[in-house]
Amino acid sequence: MCGIFGILNLHDQRLLDEMRFSSALAMLRHRGPDAQKYRIVDGYAILGHTRLAIIDLSRESDQPFGANGQYWMVYNGEVFNYMELRQELEKSGVRFHTSGDTEVVLQSYIRWGAECLHRFNGMWALAIYDTEQRTLFCARDRFGIKPFNYVIDNGQFLFASEIKAILAYRPELAKPDYNAIANYCRTSVGAQNEQTWFRNIKRLLPGHSLTIRNGQIEIKRYWSYPSTIDRSLSFDDARVQYAELFKDAVSLRMRSDVPLGLTLSSGIDSTSIAYAMNSADKAPHHSFTSAFPDGVKIDDSIYANGGVIDESIIAGQVANDLGFQSHIVITSPSDVVGTLSRAIWHLESGHSSPAIIPLMQLMAVASSEVKVLLEGQGADELLGGYILNAIIPTAIDLILKGHIKDALDELNYYRETYKLSYAIKMTLREISNNFDFFIKAYQWKEGINNVFGPLLCGHKRTKDYITTNREGTRGFLACSLLRQHSGGLVNLLHYGDAISMAHSLEARLPFMDYRLVEFVWRLPPEYKVSKGKGKVLHREAMRGLVPDYILDQKRKYGYVTPVSQWFRDNRIDDNALIGILLSKRCLERGLFDKKGLENIITVHRDRKKDHGPLLFRLLSTEIWFRKFIDNPQL
Repeated sequence: MCGIFGILNLHDQRLLDEMRFSSALAMLRHRGPDAQKYRIVDGYAILGHTRLAIIDLSRESDQPFGANGQYWMVYNGEVFNYMELRQELEKSGVRFHTSGDTEVVLQSYIRWGAECLHRFNGMWALAIYDTEQRTLFCARDRFGIKPFNYVIDNGQFLFASEIKAILAYRPELAKPDYNAIANYCRTSVGAQNEQTWFRNIKRLLPGHSLTIRNGQIEIKRYWSYPSTIDRSLSFDDARVQYAELFKDAVSLRMRSDVPLGLTLSSGIDSTSIAYAMNSADKAPHHSFTSAFPDGVKIDDSIYANGGVIDESIIAGQVANDLGFQSHIVITSPSDVVGTLSRAIWHLESGHSSPAIIPLMQLMAVASSEVKVLLEGQGADELLGGYILNAIIPTAIDLILKGHIKDALDELNYYRETYKLSYAIKMTLREISNNFDFFIKAYQWKEGINNVFGPLLCGHKRTKDYITTNREGTRGFLACSLLRQHSGGLVNLLHYGDAISMAHSLEARLPFMDYRLVEFVWRLPPEYKVSKGKGKVLHREAMRGLVPDYILDQKRKYGYVTPVSQWFRDNRIDDNALIGILLSKRCLERGLFDKKGLENIITVHRDRKKDHGPLLFRLLSTEIWFRKFIDNPQL
């Protein structure tokens, strides 16, 4: 897990500024505090790397890494099946000089070319320069776990793990992209978008490679979601195969030469990882759990019964049962603005999830104990865990097949725990994302349209997911899961990487194992959602490993953060949250309309409507402008 930065002259040899490059590379020091190196490969390319040493701690695995006097690579991530690939390469005559995955990745490219990506099981953003062919090959992992940003400017191709390195080398590129910012403020579209918040700086999309040859750039999609359903596999056989794949996914991600732990909530995903970790290695691993001083009140507009959520109770019990060293991290709301400001510096954009606040505090504690964390990200989008989004599509699929009674049964099971009205609202919102008219009508009704100033009006809307144009024949649930997995999840992966790397931590995600994703994607929808609950296959596959009281939980809370209360609480930062939005500096920027903003704030504080998530997005946007445009810290 590292930081990469590089520059390629597209058409001719020219002088590359080493001193400026080294200073720009230092902007990625938090991603790799163990080593910082760069190399001018020839008159065309310079490659830089900051290293977080996880596997093979020796200096021989430092990067840029070369082979055969011809190839040079910088690489961020981990290929977890490197041992198996190494054995295969050794049989073909390759001799290795290191024991880690870096050399395996480069030798895989030399042996198989771009096809090596199909053999990798892990997360990566890489760039390999061939000095003889003067070819640069870049690639990002299938799901976008690791970032790859790039820009073509003044005859050069610049790329980096984080945009701040590019801006440090080329400060004039720090110009806002108001279309990307408008899409975020209005509809929460974030890192699933190819366009970043900086004009002309782009992201390489998940599952894509980029090749530069003779100054010409070619981008290809090398991986797509399976398009067919395999109904030949019984549920019981699928359960057995899934259990084996999941446990192997966890085991692979425990390969490390440094201490590792996990983030642990009260949910099925992280507790399953905990028990699988304990099964593979009974060492007293560290677990880290986020909690709030008084818990978080359950939203009675979503759930059939109220109450208070406290993740630490079940998480603490699980850690105790497994002999883990449990760390309960109490989130303090006393410095929301300061914490958010630090998070946005690393995110390089706003983010619609206020969970970045407790996550920043949790990662700070974790970094004092471990260098690697396993996390449960990706399970919900794969297995129908967001039942609020999944239940209506599931019922529609059943009705279209003529199974009306089964559809009604699903809805009745669901209503034992959740409000049906909220599921309908979520489904309509998801569908409306495909139609500008519905979005505009909703925002007009809620008064949201009046919030935005001239700079955020009239922009082209960006879809919040990447379509493969092949899901329609599989049903409504399949379409919903595709939108979640290729859209919102990519945005969550972005903040997961940014916040963990801000603290020099490597986050590993077993549910993002491509074998697991491809296996589940081919299964019938009823294996995922049934009797008003999601993750049916996972729940049954974990029987005997994970306690029943965890697997039989009905409610799905997610990572609940009291953001709405923060904007109503005058004690937080002496009301700095609202103060920043209504400040002269903010309003003169032209992003927000003063009267519309004041109205939204009043309605929210009077509890007539909940505009907490919207206000959080607006606050994040203003802070981004202060960090990167007004007074850039570069």
